[in-house]
Amino acid sequence: MNEKRRTLLKAVGGSTALTALAGCISTGGDGSDGSDGSDGSDASDGSDGSDGGSGGTARLWVDLSDAEDEAITGYIDQYESESGNTINKEAPGGELDQQLETAIPAGDGPDSWIWAHDWVGRFAVREDPPFLYDASDDVDVSLDSYTETARQAAQFDGSLYGLPFASETVALFYNEDMVDEPPETMEEMVSIMDEHHDPENGQYGLSYPVTDPYFVSGFIQAYGGNIFDEEELEVTVDSDACKRGMDALETLSEYVPSDPGYESQIVAFADGLAPFAINGPWELGNLQGEIDNLGVTTLPTVDGNNPRSYSGIQLFYFSAMLADAEQSTVDATTGLAEWYTTNEDVIQTNAEEQGYIPVLADVVNNDDLSNEVQAFAQQVDHGVPIPTHPDMDSVWTPVTEALERVFNDEQDSDAALDQAASEIREAL
Repeated sequence: MNEKRRTLLKAVGGSTALTALAGCISTGGDGSDGSDGSDGSDASDGSDGSDGGSGGTARLWVDLSDAEDEAITGYIDQYESESGNTINKEAPGGELDQQLETAIPAGDGPDSWIWAHDWVGRFAVREDPPFLYDASDDVDVSLDSYTETARQAAQFDGSLYGLPFASETVALFYNEDMVDEPPETMEEMVSIMDEHHDPENGQYGLSYPVTDPYFVSGFIQAYGGNIFDEEELEVTVDSDACKRGMDALETLSEYVPSDPGYESQIVAFADGLAPFAINGPWELGNLQGEIDNLGVTTLPTVDGNNPRSYSGIQLFYFSAMLADAEQSTVDATTGLAEWYTTNEDVIQTNAEEQGYIPVLADVVNNDDLSNEVQAFAQQVDHGVPIPTHPDMDSVWTPVTEALERVFNDEQDSDAALDQAASEIREAL
């Protein structure tokens, strides 16, 4: 499995504890970061391009698995042929946000990059130098083409900093050889886990990274509480509602392997040692290769409440490099994002082959999506986008450490959330 592809939250607030999630959606594979330069840059000059034949050139940075990289290379070739523009796709290596932190101030950054939306807030408030470009006046596509959640994720304080093409969240995987009917409620799930949980003999009820805030956010927020209230800009992880959610999470924690780390957890399910796993669509490819009869469903309800899991929205970001670029470069950059994110064939194929959860409204509402992708899409509807406000940077590490203390029986959950909230408020 590709550890590098599970780093969405690692860079948030500089935390090194949050290394368990994909920075971009991945269905697994052995995932190197691809090429050391452009591998999609040869444009066809025989197109009937929208810019009248005088195509522009743009740089796109990506951090993708091998399968994803191969797919987007083909799409870029198609876009170049149709538009007459040239897209130099590069994999800069290392952590993408660190590369951007170096390259953009030096004037050597990309015109666009692909990543989840959680960077929008902290990059949008950067002024010296700016990191993002407001493309509101350059983009022709209607934002109504995307789901409401996706539209919100691409904007900050009224500015448009990217275009969305997919979403991700966690849902419930189950082994159909071990589970007759997927559970709809927590009580039903617990009953099935009880049948299989036998840790002394290496059997478990559940595979779940229970000390990662992203993965457990759905249950903590199941009763309507928010780990961080973005509208009011308040830390609310110590609310009564979140504490009730922690009780549900603690119930699940009793059924996981003793090592809460990502790899230890997912391997238990992949090896057939647990009937359930809670994980994201980036594991679909891996798990379908390991488990003959794999099912996916939404997270079980808790006292009638759907768990409100965090979701990430994948964007083509618009870089501040565009502010001083030639108009042809701006057109090439925004043109690719428009073409890719609104192309129904691209979005449908990505859903089928990469496990991407569509956010293009016309695709979300059709009946051609696989059962697995539909389950993830339904869970996205139940959940909430990761807050993009820069204050969220201060939330991840204290909550992670609180979850670790609870899991290790070092502190009860109410006290742990109280301490986390106090640490966050002090940092703010």
